[in-house]
Amino acid sequence: MNEDYQYQIVMKDLRQFSQIYVVPLSDFHIGCGHTAIEIIQGYIDWIKEHENAFTILNGDLLNCATKDSTPELFEDLITPDDAYKQLRELLEPIKGKVLMITRGGHEGEIFRKVGHDYMAQLSYDFGNVPYKPDGGMIGLILRASSFYSDKPNRGSQTLITTIYATHGWGGARTIGAKIKKTEDLVLAVHADCYVLSHDHTQAVHRLNMLEPSSWGAPQPYLKVKRKLLINTGGFIEYSGYIQRKGYTPQDLGTPRIRIEAKSKRYGSSRKGQREEHYLDLHASI
Repeated sequence: MNEDYQYQIVMKDLRQFSQIYVVPLSDFHIGCGHTAIEIIQGYIDWIKEHENAFTILNGDLLNCATKDSTPELFEDLITPDDAYKQLRELLEPIKGKVLMITRGGHEGEIFRKVGHDYMAQLSYDFGNVPYKPDGGMIGLILRASSFYSDKPNRGSQTLITTIYATHGWGGARTIGAKIKKTEDLVLAVHADCYVLSHDHTQAVHRLNMLEPSSWGAPQPYLKVKRKLLINTGGFIEYSGYIQRKGYTPQDLGTPRIRIEAKSKRYGSSRKGQREEHYLDLHASI
C-alpha cells in the first residue's frame, strides 16, 4: 500500500490561474548557528503576498546534528525538537501553499537513528500536505484562455504541467557535476520540470527535445518540447563544515519558476484559424 502511495502523482487544480510561480524551498538547516533566517523569511513573505505563488519543501529544512554526524552537535544552537518548532512557525503563513514535502539527508539521519520523521510530522501538522520522502511528481492544472471565448463551448482550455522533485544525493563540488545530477533525472522520470536540491548551488538549465504532436491531428508532426532543470540553493552562510570541507561559497537563495498556460493562433482569417494551447516555462535566480 505504501509503495502505491509513493508513486501516486500529486494533483493540484489551479485552473483559476493561467500563470503561477513555484518557489522550491530547501536546505534551510534550521538549528545551525549560521542559517540566514532573514533571507528565508523574505522568500516566505514573497510567496505569502502573491496569490499565484506556491512552494515545494524539498528537504534539509532542519540541521539535525547528532554526536556522530557531519554537522557538529555542539555548533547547533538548539535541539532538533526546538528547530522543528521554529521551522513550523516560519512556514505557518504559507502552509496552504505547500504542494509537496520531501525528506532530506539531515532529517533522514534522525529517522534512521530513532525512527522519528520530522517531515512526516510537518505534513501532518500542516493538514496532511502530500508527503513523498524519496521524491515525487506534482501535476498542476492551469487554464489557458481561448481567443474564441465569445463562442459557446470554446471558452478556455486546461493544461497540465508536471514537476518532479527529490532532495538529491552525493557531494559534487563543480557546477557541471551538480547540473549533471539534474540531467540524470531526465533519464529516470518524464516531466516538464525537475527540481533537485542538496548541493546549495542555484542553477537553471533546460533541455529541448523533439516529440510527436497530438496523434489525433490529421497530420502528426514533431515539435520542440522544453524541459526545465532546477538546482535549488541553500541558506547557510559560509562557515562550519561547509568551510572546513572547502566547498565554494554560493549566493544564498533559490530559483523562482514561472509557468504559464498560453494560446497561439495560426492562419490569416478567423474562419481558417487554428488555435494551439501550450505551456511556457521559465525560471530566474
